[in-house]
This record gives sequence, structure tokens and C-alpha cells, in this order.
Amino acid sequence: CQSALGALGKEIYVDDEAFVDMSTSISGSGPAYVFMLIEAMVDAGVQEGFPRDVSTELVHQTILGSVKYAMHTGEHPAVLKNSVTSPAGTTASAIYELERGNFRTVVQDAIWACYRRSLEMGGLDSNVGPGRSSGPKPSHEFPDVDVMRGKK
Repeated sequence: CQSALGALGKEIYVDDEAFVDMSTSISGSGPAYVFMLIEAMVDAGVQEGFPRDVSTELVHQTILGSVKYAMHTGEHPAVLKNSVTSPAGTTASAIYELERGNFRTVVQDAIWACYRRSLEMGGLDSNVGPGRSSGPKPSHEFPDVDVMRGKK
């Protein structure tokens, strides 16, 4: 299993089991999110007039190059996004539409839904996430860890 997963990317060990469900919502299901983005971008290219194979190659190379660049620079994604966005340009127009469609919120809500489902499947309290957690807020960055440990 480790060798199969290693083929998909770098293995990251977490020593606290509470992080397993969290990582499932990002890394375990993450390829499906990326594949949906790829599919949408390829389909848009085809709608614009590119042959599907050309559109697919453009999208694959764009995503691959973007990921490599982000990993190489270590910059925050907002800095990278801003560095390729010209005022009143084509990218600014596209970003406006993504924001108008709540792109980030939809992605984050999907990740939270995945996390909650992972908790449910493990028999744990899934009443976590923005606007869902009841009771006092823990003082550390990951409030759901306290809930799972029964320290609510």
C-alpha cells in the first residue's frame, strides 16, 4: 500500500491519529478535486475550440508547472496568484468570476464535508467545522482534536 501511495506523491507521516481524518479530507480525496478542476478546464478549452487532446495537454502542463513553481518558491498561494494577475487583465476577469461563484468557499465546504464523513465512518462526532461546533472553543489551532478526544 505504501509503494502505491508513494507513486502519487510524497508520504507525510502524522503522529496524532486525529490528523488522519483531516488528511483524508485533503490528501485522500484531494485527487478527485484536482481531477474535477482538470475536467472543467479541459472542457472549457474544448468549448473554446481546442481539440480535446490539445486542451488536455495545455491543462496538464499548466497545473504541473503551477504546482512545481509553488513548491519551488515556497511562496503563499495568494502571492503567486497576485504575481500572475495583471490589473484589469484576463486573469483578473477570470478570478472575479471564480470569486463570484464562491470558488474557495465551495472547495473548503467540500473538504469539511469529507472530513465530517470520515469522522462519521469512524464512529466519531462529526459536528465540526465552521458554524457547527458547539460549546467552548479550544485554545489551539485544531478545535476538532479536543472534540474527538472527549475534551469538549
